[in-house]
Amino acid sequence: MPADNCPIYSVRSLSYEIGDKRVLDSVSMDAKPGEFIAVVGPNGAGKSTLLRHLVRVIMPPKGAVLLYDKCVTTLRQREIAAGVGYVPQSSPVYLPFTALQFVLMGRYPRMNPLVRPDDREAARALEILNDVGMADFADRRVDMMSGGERQKIFIAAALAQEPSVLLLDEPTTYLDPKHQRDIQRILQSLHRERGTSVVAVTHDINFAARFSDRIVAMKKGAAVYDGPPDGLMRKPRLEELFDTEFDYARGDGEDGVFAFPRRSL
Repeated sequence: MPADNCPIYSVRSLSYEIGDKRVLDSVSMDAKPGEFIAVVGPNGAGKSTLLRHLVRVIMPPKGAVLLYDKCVTTLRQREIAAGVGYVPQSSPVYLPFTALQFVLMGRYPRMNPLVRPDDREAARALEILNDVGMADFADRRVDMMSGGERQKIFIAAALAQEPSVLLLDEPTTYLDPKHQRDIQRILQSLHRERGTSVVAVTHDINFAARFSDRIVAMKKGAAVYDGPPDGLMRKPRLEELFDTEFDYARGDGEDGVFAFPRRSL
């Protein structure tokens, strides 16, 4: 069992190119147990590409990605799935499975692949659906749900793996305000109450600042900031990151500073 102070992930000088375009430029970062990291930055900064390297959807060509001190290129996909839950930005819309069936599929790293799921596994899947507020949808087909409902099911399936760390790519994009808030509450509960590590790519800088312990900001493939949220949520760093001006407002209590793109007159 890895030591408590051992980083879950260590990324070392990771670079990646598509044709003559450098998508990742010598990125280095660690993700420690129990940490909530938000990865922010403008479109095309390399955020999603970084996440795909962490789960070996893309094999690291230059540099290294270590999962509990083991290079991901040496691990089987089942070994990665036993420790890492991944919710990609775009998931199939046509999924002819019920929510319960889909979450049970997420149990595969914990089950004997030659044995059908038993009542214990079904009960565990129902428990996870309840955790994300979707127990009443257990028998509904996933492709008959709204985008926000499907996103909760995808998160539930990732949690069914019993991961040490949950990776999410734009988990609230295109969702209405209610479902955005629901997803934020689920992630906050996982982090604060269960100690699950979270690495979330997001365009919502206010969500990142409010809920994360640390922000990694990316621009043109490079990590240009890695530190506490309040260090980024100020001039001139935020303006330089997004190449636009912001207005700032202080929230109540511990909410800190909120930033809003300045409207053109």
